[in-house]
Amino acid sequence: MNPLAQLRQYTNELTALERIMALLQWDQEVTMPARAADDRAEQFAILSGIIHQKLIAPELGELLDRATAAPGLTEIDRALIRNVGRERDRYCKLPESFVREFASLTAQALPAWTESRKRADFSLFAPFLEKIVALCRQKADYLGYESEPYDALLDLHEEGLNTATITGLFAVLAPRLTALLKNRAGRDPVRPVSPPMSRNDQIAFAERVLTIIGYDFTRGRQDPSAHPFSTAISHNDRRVTNRYAPDSLEFVFSAMHEGGHAMYEQGVAPDLANTPLDDGVSLGIHESQSRLWENIIGRSRPFWEFLYPELQKTFAPQFADLGLNDFFRNINAVHPGPIRVEADEVSYNLHVLIRFELEKGLMAGEIAVHDLPGLWNEKYEAYLGVKVASDSDGLLQDIHWSHGSIGYFPTYTVGNLAAAQFWKAYRRFDPDYRQTLSTGKLDRVREWLTTAIYSHGSVYPPEELLLKVTGKKLNSRYFLDYLEKKYGGQAG
Repeated sequence: MNPLAQLRQYTNELTALERIMALLQWDQEVTMPARAADDRAEQFAILSGIIHQKLIAPELGELLDRATAAPGLTEIDRALIRNVGRERDRYCKLPESFVREFASLTAQALPAWTESRKRADFSLFAPFLEKIVALCRQKADYLGYESEPYDALLDLHEEGLNTATITGLFAVLAPRLTALLKNRAGRDPVRPVSPPMSRNDQIAFAERVLTIIGYDFTRGRQDPSAHPFSTAISHNDRRVTNRYAPDSLEFVFSAMHEGGHAMYEQGVAPDLANTPLDDGVSLGIHESQSRLWENIIGRSRPFWEFLYPELQKTFAPQFADLGLNDFFRNINAVHPGPIRVEADEVSYNLHVLIRFELEKGLMAGEIAVHDLPGLWNEKYEAYLGVKVASDSDGLLQDIHWSHGSIGYFPTYTVGNLAAAQFWKAYRRFDPDYRQTLSTGKLDRVREWLTTAIYSHGSVYPPEELLLKVTGKKLNSRYFLDYLEKKYGGQAG
């Protein structure tokens, strides 16, 4: 067997192990009984140790060397070697004992976060978060960084991303978002959803929305969870979850958000199936697809010209007497609130800025975990003019820290910027995009995204992919132009 074939076989086994881990994580958040938490933590630790052993094994290093020297390498071959080599280099810096400890701790932290959020009591989760922060600092030291410990964690989620880049992006974004927020906040009334919507009707409508945008239910499923997410169990198993409240339409936008993630991975080319390239290239590019479907398409007027009659029919008591114009203003109203996932497009990135500043301080040792509730609430009042009523609506609203995913949040802002940049490229391809959306021809959008982005999986690094599709590096101008046009009265 030639070295490239051997490398593919070896790394396909690694991918299978990682997706078994993903299945266990899905089960933990969707169906696992509460008393199984300690058992699951041990399973995570064992499986993480096995994956670590295979990644740092001399056999893999030799295969990478031999494959690199092989003649006639294709673009996919070079991408495979590069991606696996980068992952191996990272794991070689992390002791197996550390990897096992981190996996076990985060598995135990998740149910603690769930209970803490349920009781609106941060003190129940705080001891776990203190350990997670300590291990994340240790991870940064193991991995190494040029300027700040936080850089090492950012790079895990978005290759090449660092604190200075994020600081620079927010230096441009924050003043213009704040000005737009002050100008628009409260101008459009928000009509409460009444009477309550049936949970079963919401689930069915979410499935309908997913089908309309192109999510393939023969290769996925939708389930309820405490925090919506998507995950990949295999090339033909890309799952999404959602959550439902009787008086909120967030389930529609959550379905489009998670569906955007899952469709990205459902669109990866078959010849990359179940390899290390069978994935979105980075969290920032991943978020660009979820935010594009959720907001740029999902909160556009043309999209609702197509879908609103169906919503009115499904939820007649709630929406039959509400015209499309008023509905459109409702779902795009700028009303700063405490919850990130329910935030309007203008204020959303200020939620991310707050988390970025807190995470950076935690990693630098400038903020202690016990100071987080007070600092969180102070920043929400300063940036958004919002008084946080409880820990559940405050720093316990997101699941990410229980996963140990410090450094994830800035990728949401990267995703927002990249989404607007990709959408600009799509509009050049389809100048009649409004008619495309208003007539429900979303397969046209999805097919373009599949050709331009999805099919490549992780073949191209994120910056290279953005350049390939849009001709530009990441630039906040497209997102700011989109927002200022939309909220300046030319919505769509």
